[in-house]
Amino acid sequence: MILIGAGILVYRTGNLFIAAWITRNGTLDPAIYERAIRYDPKNADYHFILAQIYNHSTPYLNPLRAQQEYEAAARLNPDRANHWGELSKYYEQAGDTARSRHAMQMALEKDPHYAQTHWAAANLYLRLGDLQPADLELRQTADLDVSYLEQVLDLGWHFYQNPRKIMDTYVPNTKDANLIALNYFVARRDQDGAALAWDRLRTFKTTTRERFPYVDHLVSIGMPQAAWEIFSSNNKVDASGFFNPGFETDPMNGGFDWRFTSWANARARRDATMARDGLASFLVTFNGKENVDYSHLWHWLPVRKGASYNLRFWMKTEAVSTDEGMFVEIDGRASEKQIGSNDWKQLDIPFTARTELVTVRLRRVPSKKLDNLLKGKVWVDGFSLTRRP
Repeated sequence: MILIGAGILVYRTGNLFIAAWITRNGTLDPAIYERAIRYDPKNADYHFILAQIYNHSTPYLNPLRAQQEYEAAARLNPDRANHWGELSKYYEQAGDTARSRHAMQMALEKDPHYAQTHWAAANLYLRLGDLQPADLELRQTADLDVSYLEQVLDLGWHFYQNPRKIMDTYVPNTKDANLIALNYFVARRDQDGAALAWDRLRTFKTTTRERFPYVDHLVSIGMPQAAWEIFSSNNKVDASGFFNPGFETDPMNGGFDWRFTSWANARARRDATMARDGLASFLVTFNGKENVDYSHLWHWLPVRKGASYNLRFWMKTEAVSTDEGMFVEIDGRASEKQIGSNDWKQLDIPFTARTELVTVRLRRVPSKKLDNLLKGKVWVDGFSLTRRP
């Protein structure tokens, strides 16, 4: 009985093992899979791979056989969505749109929770010029996988160029989706779309850095007060409207926080070992190998155009060389230059705002003398802005 049972098992499974052995190397040769199918004719995967070879491999191109094998794969394993999807593509390229739609619908039924299937369906409907089902599938794609949303928005913009319709049709009301939409419209410099996305996004908790692109966008289109309101939301701001005036936190290098650039000849960083007030200051170290034109530490301030202000801060220097020293400028006005070594010194710059946004910068202009390579250290701390009567 054992021998009989073993014989039956070998008889029933031997061919399957032979087919698997034949295809073990995965070589895309139709002869290999034709032979495997003779041993295991009900294996849908063999038929599917053979169809792919006949449909896509130039040396073995055979559209008729490709169709036969795609249909065999879908018939033998009707639950595989990718078999139906590839069959849909084949029918489309053959010009049989009715069968292509049917096969795509089968793919959606077999795998309704896979974003890539809905993405493929949407693109099929778009190629067929059928926007309504395409819109539904694009939204389904974004609902299932938000990483597709930017591509979805590109297609929506191509067909509609209507921010409100695009937001209503394609963008799920989640934080991630609304943030992607906001950055998409910012990149297109479309304020209507950005405003719509922000109206949704503001109902979610966002980080300051996530709001940077929109803040920069609003500043770029001349809306600094709106940019400031969005930046300062949930942020601790000095009474004068100066964010992080004493470098108590690491500068975020964006928005209305300090921005800076550091390179080999001018190292810039927050210094927690030296402070005039509070916990830290900001240090820039020059190594004496460049006649530096320095303007690489700066900060935006929202102000009222035509109003008078006073900017006050502290500066400390150590062995700053050359005849051109370090100073701070704002709205075209400059502080006293500091050369050599100086202990903490309080400096003021009175100015009248010419715009609604001014920029504070740490500066040094290049020296015109032979001994012009800048070396030394400079610290700044304790900035404040007060309005003058």
